Amino acid sequence: MSTTINPTCVSGMAAMSWALPAEIAMYRRTGTDLVGLQCGKVAAFGVPALGDLLAEHDVRLGYLVHGFTAHPDDESGWARQVAALRAGVVNARTLGADLVYLTSGPSAHLTWEEAADRFAERIAPVVATAREHGVRLGVENTLPVRCDLSFTHTARDAFALADRCGIGICLDLYCCWQERGLTDLVRERVAQIEILQVSDFRVGTSTFPNRWVPGDADLPMAGLLGTVLRAGYTGIVDVELLGPAIEAEGAESAVTRSVRWMREQIAAARP
Repeated sequence: MSTTINPTCVSGMAAMSWALPAEIAMYRRTGTDLVGLQCGKVAAFGVPALGDLLAEHDVRLGYLVHGFTAHPDDESGWARQVAALRAGVVNARTLGADLVYLTSGPSAHLTWEEAADRFAERIAPVVATAREHGVRLGVENTLPVRCDLSFTHTARDAFALADRCGIGICLDLYCCWQERGLTDLVRERVAQIEILQVSDFRVGTSTFPNRWVPGDADLPMAGLLGTVLRAGYTGIVDVELLGPAIEAEGAESAVTRSVRWMREQIAAARP
């Protein structure tokens, strides 16, 4: 598979229920440059076995992802999840990837600032492990409806939290496409974007999760992606797909069309 200045990548969310052998084989057929997988799914399958599987199908790992879900007062829960993330950092490096992105976990009764300070303190060992292994970390901005996974719902807040932790961000355009001042923010902070995510949304939809192949629904995703690329972003462009529309079409078809769309938009944004 070829690697471009902005390699295309596919999130494993589209094939969450698939066994990894079938999933990895499918990615090879879609022609994507890279794939992203969940830390827990990789750990359960086994790192050596996954390494063999990736090599067999000539598929490259772009990143691992870990979602924090522990209540902020659950010390043992956080300890377990931090340990899992540290292991994920090491596993990513072993498998040839230099990126792990994560969600910030719920804030519950805490203010944003209190939750951010607690989060930064708790993941400090992960940041140290990542630096030791040459792995970049990024915290993701998420939809407010996913407050079970995150208290970081805007690009601006993702940058603010990343600054506290000394890491970068995963910029999910699906979750911040209407954010005030987004273009200027991206221009100012583009060097801190570790991974860029795209997908589409049909306005009026009230059930979640529900993402569409980019270009199929109502978001101005081509323009948003072009804005980030023209700001100087040279990293991974990743598509995250899940929900009824993807299930109805089938993951492989949706992923294949998404890779084609990403390549077309990346080419169009170049001078």
